[in-house]
Amino acid sequence: MQFNGFLFFLIVIAVGYLAMKGRLVPESATDVLPKLLLNVCFPAMLFINFADTDIHELIGYGIPTVIATLAFSLTPFLISIPLLRNVEEGRRPILRYLSGVGNNSFVCIPLLSLFLAKSEMSIVFIHGAVMDFLIWGVHHQIFIGSTGGSRRDIVKKVLLTPNLIAVAAGILCSVFSAELPGFVRYTFEGVAASVSPIALLFIGMLICRYGLFGWIRSKAAILYSLWKVLALPCIVFGVLYFILPFKTACILAILAGSPAPITAVLWSKQYGKDTKLAVDCLIPSTVLYFAAEGSLLVLLLKSGVIGG
Repeated sequence: MQFNGFLFFLIVIAVGYLAMKGRLVPESATDVLPKLLLNVCFPAMLFINFADTDIHELIGYGIPTVIATLAFSLTPFLISIPLLRNVEEGRRPILRYLSGVGNNSFVCIPLLSLFLAKSEMSIVFIHGAVMDFLIWGVHHQIFIGSTGGSRRDIVKKVLLTPNLIAVAAGILCSVFSAELPGFVRYTFEGVAASVSPIALLFIGMLICRYGLFGWIRSKAAILYSLWKVLALPCIVFGVLYFILPFKTACILAILAGSPAPITAVLWSKQYGKDTKLAVDCLIPSTVLYFAAEGSLLVLLLKSGVIGG
């Protein structure tokens, strides 16, 4: 099943690439699809998964996942502040942002869902919820160069994102063992099922739009990809191996290695930063993540560490 799923993974990316290449969809689709996924599809998936998770299991996975995600997302970012102080303004916020944030929504969830059991996916979803909080509560304000503006607007942006609302609603259903009406469950499950194909189509469209090898001469993109996808997961696993169960440490390490987030490209375009650098980091880190972490997941599955 995982082999067929992985082929599906590659084929749908290729379909997205060819659809954009053959002009079957407009370039504007790459601006619309992220909003559809982040505001509609992902919230449906998060809600139904948290609602179906046993509360005791959720607590067991949740607390270490929250702590590990905060630690291994904020530490590289804080270290990058003095290290990148002399980098030009158009590139500095991008590299700082990329240092600790990954593409959980568009890459990790589609890939890991092929290999992990439903209970194991709880780690992925909790990690993603914490990352959403950090992205909008910390990184966005720093990225645009100011923490000014209305404090009320900032709090609203952080706490009222559809994903965080869906997580909270799902946890409440889990806590009170609420039984969802059949038509509600069917609707949420149907919308949630669209996450992987839409995300994969979107990745293929991005590769077509910006080119698969446009990053080849970017030293920063190559070094970033090697650090984020290969080195950082090894460091995270090396630390967590002595603290958490082996399986949990493996999954969190794989999540720590997630590639450059789509929001880096969107924000760079919106706020006049170096968009090419953001794209150059996005493509190779994503391809490397598919290859390296995909291979690791196969080994973990075959050895019985995950999927049980």
